[in-house]
This record gives sequence, structure tokens and C-alpha cells, in this order.
Amino acid sequence: MDQASLFIAAGICAAALALTILSAWFSSRADIFLVGWTLGMLLLAVGVLGYHLMPTDNMRLVALAFGTELAGFMVIYCAARKFTGHRTSRQTLVILLATIPPVVVPTLAGYDGLGIAIYNFMAAALLVATGLHYWKARAEAPSAITAMSAIYVLSALSFFACGVVLIQQRQLVLHAPPANWAEQINAIACIAGITGIGALSLSLNNLRAARRHREEARTDPLTGLLNRRALFSMMETRPLRAGSAVIVFDLDHFKSINDRFGHAAGDEVLRCFGSIMRENIREGDIAARTGGEEFVLVLHHASPKVATAVADRIRMLCALSAMQTPSGRLSATVSAGIAFAANDSASFDEVLHRADASLYRAKDDGRDRVVLDEDYQAVA
Repeated sequence: MDQASLFIAAGICAAALALTILSAWFSSRADIFLVGWTLGMLLLAVGVLGYHLMPTDNMRLVALAFGTELAGFMVIYCAARKFTGHRTSRQTLVILLATIPPVVVPTLAGYDGLGIAIYNFMAAALLVATGLHYWKARAEAPSAITAMSAIYVLSALSFFACGVVLIQQRQLVLHAPPANWAEQINAIACIAGITGIGALSLSLNNLRAARRHREEARTDPLTGLLNRRALFSMMETRPLRAGSAVIVFDLDHFKSINDRFGHAAGDEVLRCFGSIMRENIREGDIAARTGGEEFVLVLHHASPKVATAVADRIRMLCALSAMQTPSGRLSATVSAGIAFAANDSASFDEVLHRADASLYRAKDDGRDRVVLDEDYQAVA
């Protein structure tokens, strides 16, 4: 195939990839970066096809085509930032947009070779920046992201070579598509790069979606804590050791809160208590909502003094948290029961059962209090 045909094929590949990515977005609307990938690929396709299918001696069309391609690379770069959790600031957008005039102005003045050379350098820089951005996030999927970063950098080198050849040959005025060995390599690199990046991008998105679904299956949607299934599954793989504490919390008179203030207010109480738990535990401790108004906290390597202090702090913060509702001021209290693993052979179910028994004692003793397991107290 001749060089023009190769570039047209690259444009068609970009358009096809854009449609494929767009279809993936329809099944995962929360992944906004997919829209960025789609728009970027469409801009590249429009620019490439426009340049090679329209008269190349019309400087306005040439400027529009390469400005569109450069905009496509910018959008892809911004989508990469979004994928890796980075916001694109206004300052960054201004810097990106400032790369278009150096391409468009010389082209409109008739120096299309100079404009195309500058375009190649700008495209190379954006591709390297995009590849480096993925590289920094390679811990998420080392093999796929490393391969993607390499493709971006190799593609950048092909664009850089095109710019260097035009400058070396002093082809500042062309009025026709540039034809040299670098352009031939660039055309092949574009087809290979679009195909490879497209496949890896979709693979990364699928991996992230699968990971998110697994996380959603483990998480209580209201509080963001682990759910009951996730807690018990985790405790199967991370058994209790001697000195580990299990604390069971239960919000007092929660049914009456729902009856008087409404379920929306009750949900807000649960969310608030979940936040209090999450903010008052150590790294490595486990917090879960096991159902209704009941929560469980697993503290590893905790003395009775430490476990009681943690439970009591959470209890007091709950009592101090109040909210205003249409039905009046709402405050809630919580009771807690604590049990310990006496040895390494203690099962989680058994310790949880004893913590539940301590919780019932706290309820019977008047609520809004923390009670330690009687058996452990006797041994101590």
C-alpha cells in the first residue's frame, strides 16, 4: 500500500476504535474517560482522513486538519489523566491549547511544511506525556500499562522523526503530503499503535470494571464499610490471633428513629456512624456493617484497655453527633459489646458470639455503654 493509503487506513482504524470505545461507555456510564478516548480518536480520524482525502494545497484545510489532529492528541492526554485519577486544571488546558497556534499560523501563511514539522513535535510531546502518565499508574495493571506506555513512546518517536526529517530537508513549503522514509514508518506506527492502544485500553477498562464489581460486592452501599459476606470471607483468610478483639455495635432504639424521623434520616444516622467507625480505627483493623443497625469492628493486637477506649470513643462521638430534620433534632446512641480471642485457635464465630452476648448485656444495663466479655474478665 502507498503512504496515503496507510494513513487513510490509520484514520479508519481510529474511527472504528472510537465507536468500539463508545459502545463500552454505554455499558459503564460512570467511566467518563471513555468519552475522552472516543472523542480523541474521532478527532484524529477526522484530521487524518480530512488531510488525505481533501485538496492538500488549500492551506485552510491543511491547518484545520492538523489542528484537529493535535486537538485529538490533547483530548487523549486529558482522558489518560482522568483514567489515572488526575484532574486537568485550567492552566493545563491553556498550555495544551497554546500548542495549536504554532501549527496553524505557519500553515495559513503558506509554510505548511513548517507547520507540519511543528505538529509532529507537538504530537510527539503529547504522546510521551500520555505514556508517562500511564507509566506512573502501572501498579494497577503492570503488564498492560507497561505495554501501553511503550507503544505511546514508540509512536512518539515516529512523529519526532517525521519532524526532524522535514527540518533537515528544509521542506518548509510543501503544498502536498510529505513523502519520506519517516512518514512511511509513521503511517505503519499509527496503524499498529492505534490497534495496540485500543486493545490495551479496552482491556484496562474491563479489568477496572471487574475490580469495581468485586469491590461493590464486598461493600455496604450505604456506609462504604465491608458487608457481612466480605467480613466473614476475610476472617476465613485472616484468622484471629490471641489478643484480637471483636467489638459489636448496635444503634439504640433504631426502629423508633425510623418511625419518628423517617427512613431517610435513619439512613443518614447509619452513614454518620459508618464514618465515625472508619475515622477512628487503626490501619489493619476491620470495620463492617453486618446488617440493619449492627456493626462489627475487629481490632488486631488490642489490649482490653485499648479495645475499650476505641469502643468508648466511637460511642461518645456517636452520642455527640446530631442532625436537624423536619421532625426535629435527631441524635442517636450506640451500645457495644467486646470479646477477645483467648488463643490462636479461637474461631471468629465463637468470639463474635461472645461479643454479641456482651452487647445484649449492654442493652439490658441501660444502653449507650460498652461492656466487656465476662469470660475474658474472669480469666484476666
